[in-house]
Amino acid sequence: MNCYIHVPFCASKCGYCAFYSEAGVQMAQMDAYLDRLEKVIIPEKLTTLYVGGGTPTYLDSDRLSRLIEILRSKFSFFPDAEKSIEANPETLTGEKVAILRSFFTRISVGIQSFDAVLRQKIGRQCSREALERALTLVREADFKHWNCDLIYSLPDENLSQWENDLHLAAGCGADHVSCYSLTPERSALLGQDFDVDDEREKIMFDKAQEVLSSYGINRYEVSNYAREDAWCQHNLNVWRGGLLRGYGPAAADFDGVDRHIEVESLDKWLAGVAPETDAISPGKRLNEIFAVNLRTLSGWTPELWQKVPGADSWKKRLDVAQKSAMRNPGCWQIGAESIRLSNQGLLWWNDIASDLL
Repeated sequence: MNCYIHVPFCASKCGYCAFYSEAGVQMAQMDAYLDRLEKVIIPEKLTTLYVGGGTPTYLDSDRLSRLIEILRSKFSFFPDAEKSIEANPETLTGEKVAILRSFFTRISVGIQSFDAVLRQKIGRQCSREALERALTLVREADFKHWNCDLIYSLPDENLSQWENDLHLAAGCGADHVSCYSLTPERSALLGQDFDVDDEREKIMFDKAQEVLSSYGINRYEVSNYAREDAWCQHNLNVWRGGLLRGYGPAAADFDGVDRHIEVESLDKWLAGVAPETDAISPGKRLNEIFAVNLRTLSGWTPELWQKVPGADSWKKRLDVAQKSAMRNPGCWQIGAESIRLSNQGLLWWNDIASDLL
């Protein structure tokens, strides 16, 4: 079992963020959140745990410690289980990093850009000094793995600025770098006045692989790059249709058949409003899982596909892929033992996914 826990608290709402969060929440609401989390979590053994948000590290040291106490008491873990948490650099202190390092094996730091002007344009309230201090703390804490989050194709961003961000991310000690393009779908406030420049986005997409690979950090998914032993196991398991437990407002889970999504409201979640169920036919669910893992460079093999809950035959998957390849020439690489997308197909994954669904 994999588990995702959504911590919905933030200091402010960033312009690019479309994830559910609440800014300026009182400590009493944070305590109520932790109380309910402790009540609703089902004790079980996990392969991966991912704590995201929001900004989990917006919690103060005492509440971070309590969160970890809850996780320790409710869950047991398989050997080498991956335990990840997201953090914003301006919220990190030496005390918080030490608390996180006592439990988590992986930390993902939301830098977004090393350029102060670009950070300001997207609403990231983080000074250069806070950024450098956080990176030093994380590097010296010696997490087993750590990720640097970047966003590209930002308003008025040029290729030189993006290339500089990539060099700084690769050089700061992270063994995993996530590079997300800013699009109206991913943004929130910025999406109101933001137009996608497809050509610039493609140039920056290619530049990410060019720069990061020179440091031994290679693309393994459309938006994710890592050293060979540093792939995010939680994401891989979810992309491949693994079972997922979700806790917290807006969190989703997957029981092998249906997806359940918690209400996108802290107050309603605290009041016990039931999650919504995303129930679709088995065939559509398989196509959905099939499409999602095609974001990875390795794609599907017969062995991986048969691990999917309720998987149909490999022959059926070959047929589905071949039909899509006829409609999308140049986007597929299909063999008897492998189905994956070409570099062109990865770049146009959204269109391929729509075609499959």
